[in-house]
Amino acid sequence: MHDVARVRNTYDVNAVVLFKFGVQRKQKRRVSASPTTLSRPDFATLARFEVSHHLVHICNMAFLSSEACSTQAFSVLPLELFLHVLDQLVGTSSGLQPIAYNSSSHATKTLRTLTLVSRNVYYVASQYLYSHCLYLDNCTNYTRLRRTLGLNIGHHPQTLKYGEAGRSDELFARTTRYMTSIFISPLKADKDIDTPMVRLPQVIDLCCTLGRTLKRLALDLHPIYASTSEVLHVKPHLSENNIFLHMPHLEELITSYNAVNYFPYAPPNLKRLAITFQELKDTEVDFCFSTSSLETLVFLRPPELAASDVDLVFSSYKGSSLDVILVDVNSNHRTPTGTRAWNESDAVRMWEIDVPTSFYGDEDELVLCDTHVWTHGVNGTLWSQGKRRMASWAEIQRRLAGPVHLLADPLP
Repeated sequence: MHDVARVRNTYDVNAVVLFKFGVQRKQKRRVSASPTTLSRPDFATLARFEVSHHLVHICNMAFLSSEACSTQAFSVLPLELFLHVLDQLVGTSSGLQPIAYNSSSHATKTLRTLTLVSRNVYYVASQYLYSHCLYLDNCTNYTRLRRTLGLNIGHHPQTLKYGEAGRSDELFARTTRYMTSIFISPLKADKDIDTPMVRLPQVIDLCCTLGRTLKRLALDLHPIYASTSEVLHVKPHLSENNIFLHMPHLEELITSYNAVNYFPYAPPNLKRLAITFQELKDTEVDFCFSTSSLETLVFLRPPELAASDVDLVFSSYKGSSLDVILVDVNSNHRTPTGTRAWNESDAVRMWEIDVPTSFYGDEDELVLCDTHVWTHGVNGTLWSQGKRRMASWAEIQRRLAGPVHLLADPLP
C-alpha cells in the first residue's frame, strides 16, 4: 500500500485523514494518519479500516491533480475504482445490507465528510449517503429532510432564517433518485426541546414524495402524534393518502402494529413484511394479504394462537409461496391443538424463531420480541435468522406415541 501519511511540501492542499474509522478534513501541509487503537480487533472492523485507508489515498491523489483537471475530481484514478471502494465502505462482511446506517456509524461519517471535499466528489458521495444513511431517529433530522425535499414545514424551529444558505438545487437534483432505503422513527429526543412532535400529515407527505423510489422501508409510527380528530380530518385510509399505495417498487417493509390502523393496504409488490402485531384480527389479515406477491411474513406469536388462526392464514393467502415466521421466546412456542397437517403442496409454511433471553429471564417478553424484530429488521438480518418448522398436530401425536411408533411409521 502506498504511503499516504505524508503530502508533498510543494502542495498546499486540503488533506483527508483517517480518524476513528471516518474521514476528517483538515488543512495542513503535512498529515500523519495513524489508525485508532482497537480494543477488540475483528476482521470486519479491520476491513472497514482498510477501506477508509484507501479513501484517504484516493482523495489525496485527487487533490494532487493539476488545476487544469480540477473539473474532474478523480482524473488520476478511474471512477470505477473509487466506486468500488465506496461499495466496500457501505457493505458488510455477511453481505446482508442494513436498511440505513445511523449517524454515528463509520460509513455515515466518512460519506458526510466526502461531500465537503469538492463539488464533483459531492455528486458521488451524496448518492451513497442518501442510498445507505437515511436514518431518521429524531424529530430534528426528520424535519430537516422534509425541508431539504422542499416540503412545507411552516413556522418551525428548523426553518431557515432570512439570508441563511439553503440547499443547492443544482447539487441536490441528482440525489433524490437514490433515496431507495429509509428508516423512520422520529422520537422526541432531549435535543429536540424546541422541535414539536412529528404529526401524521407530515409522515404522509414525506412518504408520498419518496414513495416511487423506495425499495426498503422501516417505519415506526409509535412516536407519531395522531389525535382522533386529526385522523378523521386527514383520512389516511383513502387511496390518495395511503402511503403504501404510493410505493410501487417497495419490496421490504418493517413497521409497527399500529400502521394497519391508518393505512389498510400493503404496498402492491411487497415481498418481505415484518410487523409487530400480536393478534390476527380482520384488520391485520386484510393488510398482510392484500397483496399476492408476499413471500415472507414475520410477526409476534399471538399468546392465544389457535388452529383456526393457522387455517385463516392458509385461506387468506392468494400467492404461490409464503413463509410465515412467528417470533417469541422458546418457552412460548407450541403447536395449537388440532392444527392441520402439512403437505408438500402447501403454499404456506409455518416457522418459529426463538428470541434469546438473559440468564435470569426477567425481561418483558413482549418488549424483548419487539426489539428483536426491529433490531434485526433494520440491520437486514431478520430474514436470514435461524428458524425451525412448526410441528403439525399429527406430528405431535406421533411423538407422544413413543419411539416404537416413530420407528414403525417414520415422518417424511
